[in-house]
Amino acid sequence: MARGIARPCPGGCQLTDYTEREGDAPNTGDIRVPGSGFEEIDPEDMPIISFDSMAYNMGMIPQGTLVEKKFRFTNTGGSDLLISDVRGSCGCTVGKDWPKKPLKPGESGEVTVTFNSEGRNGKQEKTVSVIANTAPPTTVLALTGEVVAPPTPIQN
Repeated sequence: MARGIARPCPGGCQLTDYTEREGDAPNTGDIRVPGSGFEEIDPEDMPIISFDSMAYNMGMIPQGTLVEKKFRFTNTGGSDLLISDVRGSCGCTVGKDWPKKPLKPGESGEVTVTFNSEGRNGKQEKTVSVIANTAPPTTVLALTGEVVAPPTPIQN
């Protein structure tokens, strides 16, 4: 099977070879991807990722500070939830940690996001996309805040 490609099969698709990043592939065995379009699915059978909060205000941030936020979520759907990737909107915002194994309905987890304010100044609005076997497949989390540069010393 080609890397990261799901192929059609009877009864839905099986995601069995996610290897976009070496050493970071979920250990899934075979997991059904109900939203693949190869069969009709009852929406109640879909996994649903429900975050406690989808936005975080970082407030005033001293320039050079790393801000870490854990976004807690629950699988409120009817089948196993698999997060395949967490992507930041730029290099300063990174999805650092998330469950790599499928979560059963009712199970909870956290997505850890880090914002690096080094070299930034002023108002910041960043997003992180959580990619999962949900419909739609992307859930967007937002971080906002204001980076404050250190005061410039006055020369005499």
